[in-house]
Amino acid sequence: MGEKMTSINPNILVWCRKVSGASVDEVSQKFGEGRIHDWENGIDYPTYSQLQQLCDFYQKPIAVCFFPEPPEYKNLGASFRTIPSEIERILLNRHILKLLDEARCMQINLYELNQNNNSKYTIFSSHIFSQNILVMAKELRTFLGVNIETQKQIRTIAGHFEFWRERFSDIGIYVFKEAFGENSTSGFCLFDDTFPVIYINNSLSFTRQIFTLFHELCHIIRKTSGIDMLNDDFYHKNLNEYQLSVEQNCNAFAGAFLVPDFDFKKQIKGKQSTEEFVSKLASRYGVSREVILRKFLDIRLISKAEYAERSKAYTEDYFRIKDTIAAKKSSGNYYNTQAAYKGRQYTELVFKNYYTNNITLAQAAKYMNMKIPSIRSFAEKRGWGSL
Repeated sequence: MGEKMTSINPNILVWCRKVSGASVDEVSQKFGEGRIHDWENGIDYPTYSQLQQLCDFYQKPIAVCFFPEPPEYKNLGASFRTIPSEIERILLNRHILKLLDEARCMQINLYELNQNNNSKYTIFSSHIFSQNILVMAKELRTFLGVNIETQKQIRTIAGHFEFWRERFSDIGIYVFKEAFGENSTSGFCLFDDTFPVIYINNSLSFTRQIFTLFHELCHIIRKTSGIDMLNDDFYHKNLNEYQLSVEQNCNAFAGAFLVPDFDFKKQIKGKQSTEEFVSKLASRYGVSREVILRKFLDIRLISKAEYAERSKAYTEDYFRIKDTIAAKKSSGNYYNTQAAYKGRQYTELVFKNYYTNNITLAQAAKYMNMKIPSIRSFAEKRGWGSL
């Protein structure tokens, strides 16, 4: 039997059960009445494996169980102001709610690892951006120090994503990835005055991930949490006028930033919107074919009917079919996946704190949501030596 997790606070287990909405009877039927009573009262403690099963049942990340006290969460409705209460339960299903819990855990981690300070984001958030979407996109480019030629020199679509992830880190915004388990949600951001975070659905294509980055950044600039749906039709028809304008502006901002009008018009001069040319532009800007087609529609070089017909065929761009097949063949790599999901910026922050003796190995494992043997192997495989 595995080692018991005697360091956890029993109040955390009570909190997990209550916020999940599960009753004592429901949990007892699965894990045993006496066992749950003893765990919640500190008489006995679960093993790591039992704790993982318990968290899966509660739909809570295991990382939260290692906090000293139950976390205080902001009300979701107040944070996601652009989600109508009537469809909140549909959009924020149990799996997405678990990911939101993970995002909150990561925000708490960031506060601790940075000693409650995020000077990069303080500078960024103090900047007043224009309400005009096109002007706002230009202002952001200036703030990030990235001109369109630099963007077009990036060779791969994966390279585009990591380039922008790095730029977001430069302004104090951490980007995490996860396989969402369903493809209706492209990603979300959880706003915070000090450590806003963005979560991206790694199951979708890099082009969609990049678009979602900037959709969510627009939400953060507007100081609200947000969610990006792959199919906006159901979402948008349930929004009021204000909520709809926010979501449409976030979409428009992402397109305006990634494919600036002035450059796009130069590129298409004397050209037709053929499939070959659309694909070429998509690759050049690091976006999907649908984004390029939308630009042609916006400047009225194609009709709404043509856009609707062709964009349907582009839906497959958003699903990582080739990547999924390749991943199945190689059976994946746990350590590479963890590096990709948490990102270089967060990972190096954790290890920097460890190597400067600010945190223990056990704490580093908690921040990385790994067991101690796993974090040791992770460090070795990253070439950072033995822990």
